[in-house]
Amino acid sequence: MLAHHGYIGATPTSPVIAFSFQVLEAYWQLHRTSPRLAFEAYVKALCHLHHQFRMAFDAYQEILHRVDMRVDNALERDHSWRNNNVCPPCLYKVQDEPPLRFSLLAAMDGNNSLKLVDSTFRPGTQRRDNHTQRHSFWITPEEVDMFKDAVATGKGPAAERSNPSGAIGGVLQEGSESGEPTQGVEVCLERWRNAGPDTRKRVFALFAVSGIFIAVCRHGHVLFMCDMICSGELMKYPLSIVQKMFKHYSSDIALGYDIACAFSKSLERSPLAPDAQHHRLQGIVPAFHSYVHNRGCQVDWHPIYTEGVGLEDFEECERTFSKSNGLAAGTRLVTPFHRHQLIEEHFIFHSDDKYAGSGKFIYDNYRQAQEIIHTDGAKLATLSEQLKTGPDDYEQYLKSEREYLNSLKTEPETVTQAVDYMDILTRLQKAWDESEKAKQNYNNLDRLIIHAGATSKEIKNVQMRYRSTHIQWNSINEEALRFEEVNGIEERWTPESIEYQDALVLMSERKYCRALDNLEQLMVQRLFELTKLGMSGYKQHEKIGQALKNRSEAIKNALDEYNTYAEQLDPPRPPLSWAELVEAITVADFDLLRNARQDIRKLKWAQPANREAMNLYFRIKRAREEIERLNVEIRRLLSFMLDAHANFFRAIARNLIQNPTLAWELQQRWVYRQEINKGIVGKLLQASRLRSFTGTLQPGVRVGTTDACQGQEVPPPPWAEDLWQNDPPATGDQVEEGDIDSLIQYFENL
Repeated sequence: MLAHHGYIGATPTSPVIAFSFQVLEAYWQLHRTSPRLAFEAYVKALCHLHHQFRMAFDAYQEILHRVDMRVDNALERDHSWRNNNVCPPCLYKVQDEPPLRFSLLAAMDGNNSLKLVDSTFRPGTQRRDNHTQRHSFWITPEEVDMFKDAVATGKGPAAERSNPSGAIGGVLQEGSESGEPTQGVEVCLERWRNAGPDTRKRVFALFAVSGIFIAVCRHGHVLFMCDMICSGELMKYPLSIVQKMFKHYSSDIALGYDIACAFSKSLERSPLAPDAQHHRLQGIVPAFHSYVHNRGCQVDWHPIYTEGVGLEDFEECERTFSKSNGLAAGTRLVTPFHRHQLIEEHFIFHSDDKYAGSGKFIYDNYRQAQEIIHTDGAKLATLSEQLKTGPDDYEQYLKSEREYLNSLKTEPETVTQAVDYMDILTRLQKAWDESEKAKQNYNNLDRLIIHAGATSKEIKNVQMRYRSTHIQWNSINEEALRFEEVNGIEERWTPESIEYQDALVLMSERKYCRALDNLEQLMVQRLFELTKLGMSGYKQHEKIGQALKNRSEAIKNALDEYNTYAEQLDPPRPPLSWAELVEAITVADFDLLRNARQDIRKLKWAQPANREAMNLYFRIKRAREEIERLNVEIRRLLSFMLDAHANFFRAIARNLIQNPTLAWELQQRWVYRQEINKGIVGKLLQASRLRSFTGTLQPGVRVGTTDACQGQEVPPPPWAEDLWQNDPPATGDQVEEGDIDSLIQYFENL
């Protein structure tokens, strides 16, 4: 009776307080557009009826959910429909479309904002709640825990069949045959906390859930999501995401992750290794994050050097989290179900918002790609003429740089042997000097007793020092003899020998590299803090500003140390100035300074002008790939819109007599969707009017289906008039104005 009059009671039986649908819908719409609006703030305006409002809102949400289920059933959409159709430009493949290098561009990452405080630390008694999450994008904790020991032990028959060459899908090639991280990956392990060992990723026991781990497509739609329970970013979370993607999507997926280089090793040791090879998974380090990886990592994992990814930066997770962070205040002290309810509500609306903006996404990217081709193309043409270079040269530069950086991952065995031997000889000489000094003091013991009046304690110290230093020298000498025997050194090196002099040079190079490492580490920290400076509040600005001021002194000292060791090299390296150091904040520039055994400044790929031309070339190449992908996405999006229109039309027709209320709900949603589609079509028309537009505004037929609008019973949608006036349909069926008018009148009369 209450619902008939537009109200929902706070209790299922004998309600004392009831809320109107308008009040509940007002909060629902406000919270969807502004996640920061929590229950408490809204209920304050309703006389503090928090508990009653929560129960009524739960009932309201349940009604909406059941209406959605009925609508999906009428449209013949099952539980997995959303996973396979959440992003039409990415997933709605049509017949006869040109092949793309990657079928799907996606990214994954974790976020610690949407925590849940453990009930143990909350006052009062927790209210029992047996509800579970409703949405299909959730991955359950049980599915995640299937991989909790997979990385550490490599359990499972699939792990035993993993590729011994260290390559997954011919792409994830970092590492040795043993599966251990290489030197390049170890640098990334040090720089990224979430790349470290799982045993370190603990959180305070205060939180039962420490955040979420998500995968999103390049348009921002959430593909899958799981809770991070009492931990940081353990490797089991991305592994469970990857397994779901293998299950639901086709092969050739390019997947961005800020530690893709380190994750590749975990994937290689997991039971998913054969699947990763079979599906030809490609790992990508997102564009912004990659600038804090070492240069060897960048040339293998950066999007600009990856064939087929277009202009995608794979940073969509960060943009997604910047919006979902507003939910944090409302998720920490609720029940697990209400936390999931808030997250689901946010991301469903987020997905609707991304769909509505898909036309703008395509238009903006198309325009950006054309501007890059036009502007950077002119710059590259000028540089190429001056340098007498071409596309083959730029491809070779990248190949040569990769080969060079791969050669630096481990020191030559002769270098390691020489440095280790010099370390032993240095310690041996130091022990000899200390032993000789102690021997001299021991021989002068009588004089110290008679003339200096040495005490018994001082006498014992001299005697003990005499014995201990000699024992220490014998121990190191024995170590040197063993090393010489194992490595075939027949005559011990002396300061006059050539081998000794060469080894001193190698040790100088090591000191230089360590000074460079220290300088680079300080600059990386500075980069992170500058990034936070643009994202944080006033108080954090003040603290970070002070840290930068303090670190500037440390950087200057490290710079002085670097210049000292750089001058001692043969030939000496040019000194770095403070201005040059600030410009090298992308970190990649540091790696070009690292190898002291070879002066690479004269190599073609290392020369600044050639490097600038190479980067312009690959940027233009990615822009052309972007246009190819956008042309495919336009047809996919239009095909989805047309098929959805036909499905709504038929569903309304089926239920018009049998279930008129359901037909009315379908009609309302159809009208709403047509308005959104009209905006999308407007942006696609703008894209089609750009110079050098090479796509088509003709929809296609989805792979594995027939034309949804085939036959005379489904008239074209309202937005098709503007679209097909610009680009008439290939079928030859002309869209008459009367058809559109009669269709609109038909639905208005429902």
